[in-house]
Amino acid sequence: MNLSADQVLQETELRHELADAYRVFAMLGWTHLIHTHITVKAPGENEFLINPLGLLWEEITPESLVKVNADGKVLNQGSTDYGINPAGFKIHSAIHTSDRADKWVMHIHVPEVVAVASLKQGLIRGMSTYSMDLGPISYHAYEHATNEQVDVCERMVNDFGPTNKVLLLRNHGSITVGETVHEAFFLTYQLVEACRVQLHVLSASKSDSDYTMAPQPTVENTYRIVQDNYTGKSFGKLEWEAARRQMKNGG
Repeated sequence: MNLSADQVLQETELRHELADAYRVFAMLGWTHLIHTHITVKAPGENEFLINPLGLLWEEITPESLVKVNADGKVLNQGSTDYGINPAGFKIHSAIHTSDRADKWVMHIHVPEVVAVASLKQGLIRGMSTYSMDLGPISYHAYEHATNEQVDVCERMVNDFGPTNKVLLLRNHGSITVGETVHEAFFLTYQLVEACRVQLHVLSASKSDSDYTMAPQPTVENTYRIVQDNYTGKSFGKLEWEAARRQMKNGG
């Protein structure tokens, strides 16, 4: 598909944003060597940008990103000879092509997130200010994306639901989504920190009587406040810009 001049400009901007997101994640230590992914919907119909499988995230550049269609077919190889991770993109494609409006999908295996995702109680939303920013949490039981016995991706999308922005993958990690890079990034940041706080609290406690939690009305009101852009900027925009500057300044 031939892109218009405006679409070419949009894709260039997305490539820079996506490459910066990978490098910010690397700066923050949210990596699993060459694994996991951040993807964004490109201007073309059902076209997406993803990392080449083989580069460390701090090595990713706008030019090295690979453009694929919804089936994972490579449309633009980018500047390397690496392919993509079919299983990884399969998960992202299922979300991108669902009825959700999210443009960005971020998937991580940060150990603290995996640990909380593996707890039966999951994430305790009233335990920290970090967790209160996340809204309702969805959960999906672990199955490898290439399992041919069941339609894992369809079930994952159904478990995610139409509106939640955070999906905890049991024994696996998490997926955060957003209409913008800054929304998905800041949800990821708050999720990682919420999981760290929860593990600290639980490790220092003998029972749930040893710690306090914010009441549910306070949790929901806090979430409403941060979603209402009380800073004057959309959710996560200032934080994303700050993290991006930090990365460009050498971390």
